[in-house]
Amino acid sequence: MRLQLVDVHKSFGDNNVLRGVSFEVAPGEIVALVGENGAGKSTLTRVVSGAHQPDAGQILIDGAATVLKNPQAAMAHGIEVIYQEFQQNLFPHLSVAENMHVLDRENRFGRLLVSKRRMAEAAEKALENLGMDIAVRRPVGTLSVAERQMIEIAKAMAHEPALLILDEPTAALDEHESEQLFTQVRRLSEAGVSVIYISHRLDEVFQLAHRVVVLRDGRVTLDEPTTRLDPGQVVTAMVGDTVDDFYPKERHVTDQVVLKISDARSGADFRGIDLEVHAGEVLGIGGVVGCGRSALLRTLFGLQPLTNGSVSIDGSSVRVHSPREAIDSHIAYLSPDRQAEGLCMDLSVEANVSLAALERFTTAADVVRRDSERAATGTVMADLRVRAASPSIAVGSLSGGNQQKALFAKWVMIRPRVLLMDEPTRGVDVGAKTEIYRIINTLTAQGVAVVLVSSDLPELVAMSDRVIVMREGQLVAELIGDHLNEQSILEHALVGVA
Repeated sequence: MRLQLVDVHKSFGDNNVLRGVSFEVAPGEIVALVGENGAGKSTLTRVVSGAHQPDAGQILIDGAATVLKNPQAAMAHGIEVIYQEFQQNLFPHLSVAENMHVLDRENRFGRLLVSKRRMAEAAEKALENLGMDIAVRRPVGTLSVAERQMIEIAKAMAHEPALLILDEPTAALDEHESEQLFTQVRRLSEAGVSVIYISHRLDEVFQLAHRVVVLRDGRVTLDEPTTRLDPGQVVTAMVGDTVDDFYPKERHVTDQVVLKISDARSGADFRGIDLEVHAGEVLGIGGVVGCGRSALLRTLFGLQPLTNGSVSIDGSSVRVHSPREAIDSHIAYLSPDRQAEGLCMDLSVEANVSLAALERFTTAADVVRRDSERAATGTVMADLRVRAASPSIAVGSLSGGNQQKALFAKWVMIRPRVLLMDEPTRGVDVGAKTEIYRIINTLTAQGVAVVLVSSDLPELVAMSDRVIVMREGQLVAELIGDHLNEQSILEHALVGVA
């Protein structure tokens, strides 16, 4: 498919989101669409997918002006979209196979009688093509975020699209899974499928895309072949200024041990974990999805049981059987899924920020002192640069970057001694990432012990003082100094090093 956008405009009230966007995607071409949150990428995706109608301009498919009245019309032309918030399209109580085919528009299994065997076989084949081994009869709600992402990707690819739009598809994937995805995207490209690839990870943009299109404030500010560009030029086009330091890491490690874990185990997820995290230290944890790194963080926050071992904070043993007990022990946890687990999207920004620390503002009669709450949340929001038109607006109306900073603000309010972070910059733009890194620097300067899980290897290497690597539920390596690099992490995570 050849897709051409010609002078496309889209406004919502007085908010002009797209201001004359023009670019094209040739058959078999992979075009990376990048820009800060709020630049117009999501709106443009919804215009191409038929979810929004442009106010002005044209969409041409193979040279013919086309009106995409709704998503069904776009799908009829072979346009498939995998949205960043993909979990809204999945039914947690249905099986993998049912999720992949229950809404199959071709109804290939018949209107009246569905063959569960054929459904399962088709789902297994689609996942096998992505190199994924997932039991297709498992309920989707029991899968990890990364596994659910792969389900959505496999579902879209099984429809044999003419144009595939992927919005932050690797945000929840590890390096190995990302490579499997890239292989499939390249195969689609070689078969003539057009691809629009939206990502904040510039390393994978340069690894995968033939061309880069940058949006800023609803306008195209760069449209060039990848071979003629470097990351600095792309960032400058995104933010309108030069960003010299992508990872503004500061060193604040002391000798004081804040978090100590001894012989920790949680069922089959991990076992025999011994580690210490010092005040002011960022301890990174590397490994593939399912290695136990995310389960370790969830266990430390009381979301799943610690079946063996002990945990201490500042030399005192703590028992964490629930998030409430974790918070009381000054342990904070940034979930990789801020919308499902981190924030209450319909509540105000202010209510979200104060939620974990609400006891500080509550009297013995269970009355919340609103003036004190508002003053404290206002101070934290200002310190962390949470940009909102008003503290009273719904947090769900904020950009992804500001939602993530609101999540940080919520945990700063409990004055943590330990901050557990699982994919803390997932789905946020370059500018927001830099602000999040500076928040981490501020916390470590205050003596907070930080544990960082990230599938973004450049981030993991650059922002960690030390990295441990987990494989199959065990700690297999500790990397510091010159040994702390992407290659070493991958070698230990995937195959082990003698």
